[in-house]
Amino acid sequence: MNKLLKGSIAGAAGIALLLGGAGTFALWNDTAAASGGTVQSGNLSVVLNGTSAWKDISPDAATTTWSPVVVGTTPADRLVPGDTVTYTQKVDVTATGKNLKANLSFDPSTITIKAPYNTVVAPALVPAVTVVMTATKVAGTGNATITQAVPGSSTYLIAANAGGKTTFEVVFTVKFDSSVINKDAQGLDDAVSMTNPGVTLKQVRPVVTP
Repeated sequence: MNKLLKGSIAGAAGIALLLGGAGTFALWNDTAAASGGTVQSGNLSVVLNGTSAWKDISPDAATTTWSPVVVGTTPADRLVPGDTVTYTQKVDVTATGKNLKANLSFDPSTITIKAPYNTVVAPALVPAVTVVMTATKVAGTGNATITQAVPGSSTYLIAANAGGKTTFEVVFTVKFDSSVINKDAQGLDDAVSMTNPGVTLKQVRPVVTP
């Protein structure tokens, strides 16, 4: 075989090698496992604790006992202008989550004040009967804190981190304003319906604008 032919064969082989490499080119890759962990969700719940109790806290009340109308039982006490009575119920709140915050308030659908008690009348310019809720922390293993969301409101902000169960005392205060002239409402048997006053616990999260 002459030298010219040998050179031609070597050149052809070189061209074939280059084309073959271009057609089967592979991108390098590799993997490594990091030590992460398990992500768990928190918890938010509210349940009743113990029995409820009514109390007459009117300044001139002869006793503190108060018996509302309960279906099938008698007798019952009647609300008159100047009266203030309370309904107290403990609730257990379980709140676990690093950034967990929730509003504790009463469910308006479970409390009904009938007209004309629920309307603003002269001369006081306030509703004849009002119902407000207050809440305080009384016990529990949880680290939840409670503050009034807005001064004078019936909504309280509960904040938690480590979690656990915390007991709060919820008090509904029913007040019949003594300065309200409202003769038309006398004898209204179901003026305020609080058969099953309910509390709600709803998570709140501020919207952060980037």
